[in-house]
Amino acid sequence: MFKIADKTELNQISLTGVRGIVLAGLLIMQPRSLEEIRKAFIELNIMENENSDDILRIDLNTLKIMGCEISRASAKTGFKYVLGKHPFAFKIDDEEIGLLKKAYNQAKTHTDMLGILSYDDLFRKIASRVCEEDKKEALLGISILKRYDIEMLKDLLLDCSQGRTLNLVYKKPSSTSEESKEVVAQKLVFQNDKVYLYGFDLEKKDSVVLLVNRIKSILSRKLEKVELEQNATKIRFTMEASSFTELKDGEVILDSQDGTFVVEGNYHNDFLAMQRVLSLGSKCVVTEPVEFKNAIITKLKEMRDSYGN
Repeated sequence: MFKIADKTELNQISLTGVRGIVLAGLLIMQPRSLEEIRKAFIELNIMENENSDDILRIDLNTLKIMGCEISRASAKTGFKYVLGKHPFAFKIDDEEIGLLKKAYNQAKTHTDMLGILSYDDLFRKIASRVCEEDKKEALLGISILKRYDIEMLKDLLLDCSQGRTLNLVYKKPSSTSEESKEVVAQKLVFQNDKVYLYGFDLEKKDSVVLLVNRIKSILSRKLEKVELEQNATKIRFTMEASSFTELKDGEVILDSQDGTFVVEGNYHNDFLAMQRVLSLGSKCVVTEPVEFKNAIITKLKEMRDSYGN
């Protein structure tokens, strides 16, 4: 905040007006006691030390006249004044929130994890400037990260960028028990409205994909680099051009003829490769390697059999 060195610098600006602006700012940031307001005014040189608290009460009433709702300082509020609705609040209606949600749902599929975190931060900032609780909840509810630990996600992004080894506790989707894992963090991915950690399991010596919301805790981190013998899953498939919407990370179009694309994809492991192929439906045909093609055929037969006749 500013500090007035000499009150004569105010010229035509009313000192009462300055205190009103500062007081509004103080209460917007957080509830304040009369003593906290007095201390801030004195430090900013907009109030004399010997002035009575009546001046502060006049300033509070001035804000109320301007349309601010300020609660009484009582034991219930910790003897602090709490600012409710005020004319300086950011105003947004239900239709505008709906448009934000629609735009977000379209944009989130075309961005990375850093972008998803940026959107979440934007919604939190807008919500913090809105007074109505239902509007706050609606804005915070837009983000797909509303049930995630944001600090954990930021830490995991840093872990991946530095290739750290994490000792973590994980709960499998198919189990009620928890298990410890030692995983080299490689990539944080947002996919199908979920956040995944791609890594390398040092015990199993294999690639692993973990649902972040099932990571219960991270017990420790090791900064030293680990040498890995890791192979990506590489496949080729054909796809009708009219049905192919977009390439995913690690995919390239090798050829295009007769309305068909030949695509080569590099995936973190077999599970993700199979998930990608199955998501493309019957218009996608795996051509190589033969082992993976056979695995797809077996999977499709199992899916068919699971539905019976």
